[in-house]
Amino acid sequence: MTTLLLFVGALALSVFVFEISSSILAAASTFGKNRLDAVADRESGTRMPTRRTTWEAILIAIFPGRFDASKAKNSANVVDLLRRSGYPVDTPGEFYAGAIRTFSMFLLVGGAAAGLLATTEFGFLGPVVAGAMILVGLRRPYSRLKLLAKKRAETVKSNMLIGLSVLDALLTAGVATQEALRRTAAVGGPFNNLLALLVARMEIEPVDKAIATTRAHVPDPYDVEMDLFLRDVEDYFVSNRPLASSVRALREAVHRAVVEATEARAALVKQRAGLFGVLSVLGLVLGLIAPYMGQGMG
Repeated sequence: MTTLLLFVGALALSVFVFEISSSILAAASTFGKNRLDAVADRESGTRMPTRRTTWEAILIAIFPGRFDASKAKNSANVVDLLRRSGYPVDTPGEFYAGAIRTFSMFLLVGGAAAGLLATTEFGFLGPVVAGAMILVGLRRPYSRLKLLAKKRAETVKSNMLIGLSVLDALLTAGVATQEALRRTAAVGGPFNNLLALLVARMEIEPVDKAIATTRAHVPDPYDVEMDLFLRDVEDYFVSNRPLASSVRALREAVHRAVVEATEARAALVKQRAGLFGVLSVLGLVLGLIAPYMGQGMG
């Protein structure tokens, strides 16, 4: 065990010295730099990709299907989650770089916890704790994206009521459908941003492709109201079916759904408050009678 710890410590020290030396040489050397790089960065508004550290290279070599953007098996799912969550990062490469940082943090915490447990009589729990932290570190970036997509779906539902109300008012006032969609998109919000994407895509490609692109960015693929709205828009532009009546009926349905969701959340908060109150009273009663119970047992 001592030999293994010495080997790991020597390897970590070697990697640390190599990283420090490489950073110093990269900062002092001008080889590989281009005088036009800074101009290109200012024009495009992007940054040059940073050099990978040795630790990142090791993780990519061990888990290429998990951390390498070019070899990941779930890259299509990652792109889909990025679309649905509203692009919290710009590219899949940035997502995988963040996944490496998250995994490294959980690996460090798990290793430290296992090391501390090894110094106690519960040392047999060290591998279990380390393994659990490793699994959590591998899954956390994806669960975070799913949580962001879920929260965005809730905000889209709330903003959809505002967007449909504005669109219904514009269509009722006799504004042209294309102009009404454009004005509604200018209001802002998650749903109206999707509407702006739809309007922008319809100007450069057919309606069916524009709607397919917009549907791919909807946070909840099983959102019935959003699917009905996109179908109504497609029927209007393809089959020339009236849109105003469909928007009005859909606005009422969304209003009922928002009211029911609000009532459900209020009921849940009320139940939790009642449960916390019961637990508080129970704790107070136990705190009052506990000293007397100890005396009776003595």
